[in-house]
Amino acid sequence: MLNSNSHVSTLFFFACALIFVGLGFRDAWPPDEPRFALVAKEMVNSGQWLVPMRGGEIYPDKPPVFMWCIAFFYLITGSLKVAMLLPNAIASLVTLGLTYKLSLRLANEKAAMLSMLVLLLSPQFLIQAKFAQIDALVACFIWVGVYGLIQHFYVHVNWRWYFAAWFFMGLGIITKGVGFLPVLLFIPIAFFAFTSGSHRGKWSLRMLFGPLIMLSVVAMWLAPLLYLGLIKQEPQIQQYLSNILFKQTAERYANAWHHIEPWYYYIVEVIPVFWITPIAILVSKAKSLKDVLTHTPAYSSLFIWVMLVVIFFSISPGKRGVYVLPALPALSMVAGLVLANSTVSRGLVLFARAVTSLISAVLLIAGLALLFHEPTAAKLMTRFDSDSETLVCLSIVLLVLGFAGLCTHIVYYVCNKKRNAGDGELLARQLLAWLFILTVIPSTFGAWLLNDYRTPRIVLQNAESQISNMLTKDSTAFEVGIVSFKEQYLLYSPFEMAHFGYHTPKEVENGTAWAWLTDTSEPSREQTKVSGQRVRPPIRQRFLLVPSDYKFQCVDLSQATSLGVAHRDEWLLLPATAANATCDLPANGPVFNSYDGSAIN
Repeated sequence: MLNSNSHVSTLFFFACALIFVGLGFRDAWPPDEPRFALVAKEMVNSGQWLVPMRGGEIYPDKPPVFMWCIAFFYLITGSLKVAMLLPNAIASLVTLGLTYKLSLRLANEKAAMLSMLVLLLSPQFLIQAKFAQIDALVACFIWVGVYGLIQHFYVHVNWRWYFAAWFFMGLGIITKGVGFLPVLLFIPIAFFAFTSGSHRGKWSLRMLFGPLIMLSVVAMWLAPLLYLGLIKQEPQIQQYLSNILFKQTAERYANAWHHIEPWYYYIVEVIPVFWITPIAILVSKAKSLKDVLTHTPAYSSLFIWVMLVVIFFSISPGKRGVYVLPALPALSMVAGLVLANSTVSRGLVLFARAVTSLISAVLLIAGLALLFHEPTAAKLMTRFDSDSETLVCLSIVLLVLGFAGLCTHIVYYVCNKKRNAGDGELLARQLLAWLFILTVIPSTFGAWLLNDYRTPRIVLQNAESQISNMLTKDSTAFEVGIVSFKEQYLLYSPFEMAHFGYHTPKEVENGTAWAWLTDTSEPSREQTKVSGQRVRPPIRQRFLLVPSDYKFQCVDLSQATSLGVAHRDEWLLLPATAANATCDLPANGPVFNSYDGSAIN
C-alpha cells in the first residue's frame, strides 16, 4: 500500500482543495442552509447574538454556536456565500488532522495516513464538509473530546487533554445537544483499565472537574437566558428555554415527531452507503480486524464506542443519517490500522473499481437521458422549472462527470502498470483522482448552473416585477407578506417582507394574513415637509405571496397572479383587492417584520 514515508502534507492539501473548492460559487440551498444563514445574518444586522432569530421570530430548534460561527465569518468576509461554508470546512480539516495525529500516536505513520485517507474517501464526511449543516461542526467538537480522552487514557497521562475533552463536549452541547457522546467512551475505557489493572495514575478524584468544565461552558450561554427567563420573567425567553431544554432534547429523543425510521435504519440504509469505505475494508479484512481488536485496547475502545453511538441513535424513533457522523472518524481509524497491518486484497480492489465505475456509468447514462429528453429524466427535471438551455448544460455536466470518472480507470491502469505499482497504491491514486473529478466539477460549474433553481430568486424577482405593474398612480410604495414560508424566501427577498410565524397554526395564519392584507389604518403615514409644503407619504399597497396548494380562504383566488415554481411549489401573488370584506377565521396570530426583526403584534 502507501509507504510509511508518504507525503501526508500532500494528502492534507489535497483534502483542503476538495473541501474548499467551490467556496462562494453558490447561495444557501434548502433544506437547512437557508435557515442557519438567515439566523446568522440577523445576528449581524441586529447585534443580538444570544437568542437565534428567524425573520424576527425566535428559532427554538438548535443552540446558537453554529450560527455564531457563520455570523463571525460573515462579519469578517462580508459574504454570506463564503461565511456559511467556512465553519464546516475548517471543522472537517481539524477532524482529519486529529484523526491522523491520534492514529500516529496509537500506531504508526502508515496507519495514520491510511486512516485519514479512509475518512476522506467516506461519502458522508466529504458531503457534510461541503454543506452548511450543523453536523460537521458538532462532529468535530465530539471528535476533539474523543481525542482528549484517548490521549489521556491510552497514550500517556495528560490532564490538559482530559479537561480539554470536557470543554469541547460543552461546546458540542451548545452546538447540537449530543455533544456529550464522548462520555460513552468511559464504558470500554473503564472495562479495559480495570480488567488489565492499568488504571493507576489515570483515574483520580480530579476527574470530577471534567463534568464541571463541561457544565461551565454550557452555562456561559445558558446562564444569561435563565436570568432573562426566570428572574426577568420574559415570556419569549421562557418559551425558548422550555423548547430548547426539553422539547428539542429529551422529548425529541424519546418521542420524536418527524424523521421516524425503524431501529435498523442506520445499519441497513445509512452505514452501508455513506460509510462504504471503512465498511468495505473491515468486511474484507475480518481476520485482521479481529487481531486489531484483540491486541489493541485503544482501538477496541474506539470500535465499541462506534457501536454505542449507533445504538444510542437507533433507540430514538427519530433518525437522520447525519446523526451518526461523529462516529465515522473512529471507524476510519480502525479501518486504517487494519489496512496497514495487511495487504489490499484483489477482491477489495475489484469492489472499489466496480462501485466507482457504476457511479460513473449512472452519471453518464443520466446525462445522455437528459440530453435526448428521455421522458422519465425530463419529468424528473420539471421540479426545477428549468429552461431547455439549462437542462442541456446540466446534461453536459453529467456526461463529463461520467466520462471522466470512467477514464480514471483506464489512465491509471495504463500509466501505473509500467511502473509496477502495487494494487493498493494504484487503487488509492485512482480513487483520489476519481473523487477530485466528482467534487470539483459539481462544486463549481454545477453549483453555478443550478444556483438559481435551488433558490427562490426567480419567483421573488417575478413578484417584484408584477407588483411594479400593479401599483396605482397614487402609490409608489408596497408591503409584501408571505404565508407558509421557508427561510430562503426571507433570506433572498429583495424587498421588505412580513410573515405570520413559522409555527402558527394554519387557520390562525390564514386569518391573520387576511387581516394584515386588509389593514388600511396606515399608522405611519404622517405629514412631512417637502419644499416648504406639508405632504402625506404615498399609500403603501399590500400584497401576499401564497403557495397554490395553501387553500387560502377569505380571498378571491381568481385575482391571483402566478409567479412560477420554486422548490416544487407554485407561488401566487394576491393583491389587497382580492381580499373578502369579512373573514370568520381567527386573526390573533403574530406578524413579524423580516427586516428589522421586530414582532408587529
